[in-house]
Amino acid sequence: MGSEMKKSGSFILMVLLLISVFSTYSWWKAEKEKKEVLAEFYWKFQTSSIELSYMGGTFEYLLRNNASYEVLLLYLDIYYFHVRNLYWTFGILAAYTNEQKFRKLNAALVDLSVALNHMRKPPGELQEDLKKNLETLKRFDDLFKELSKYNTPWEIPDELADEFFKLSEELMKNGG
Repeated sequence: MGSEMKKSGSFILMVLLLISVFSTYSWWKAEKEKKEVLAEFYWKFQTSSIELSYMGGTFEYLLRNNASYEVLLLYLDIYYFHVRNLYWTFGILAAYTNEQKFRKLNAALVDLSVALNHMRKPPGELQEDLKKNLETLKRFDDLFKELSKYNTPWEIPDELADEFFKLSEELMKNGG
C-alpha cells in the first residue's frame, strides 16, 4: 500500500509539474506574441514620426515665404493628424504595457495636439501663434527625428520620453 501511495504521489507531482511547465510556456509565448503585435502596431505609425520631424522647419519656411493662411492651416491640420496618430499609438502601448515612458509620450503628444488645435485661429492670429511657438516646434523636430530611429517601442530610451514631456509642458506654459 505504501509503495502505491508513493507512486500515485509521484504521478500527481509529475502531472502538476508538467501543467506548471506548460502554463509557464503558454504565458511566455502569449507575452512574446503581444510584444510582437505591439511592435508591429508601433511600426505602422512611424511615418507620422518622420513627417513630424519636419514640422518646425516647414512652418519656419512657410512663414518666411509669406505662405497664405490656407496653406498654413493645411499644414497645421496635417501635423495635427500625425500627432493624433502617435498619441493614440502611445496611449495603446501604455494601456497594454503599463510602461511609464509610453504614458509620458502619450501625455506629451496630447499636449502637442491641444497646442496645434488651439493655433487654429483667424488669419493673422495663426501666423502670430506659429511665430511665437516656432522655436519650440523646431525643437520638436529634433525629438521626432530621434524617435523615428527606433524600430520597436522598447528601444525608445526613457530620457527621450522625458524630453518630449518637458518640451510639451513648456509649449503649454507658453500658451501654445
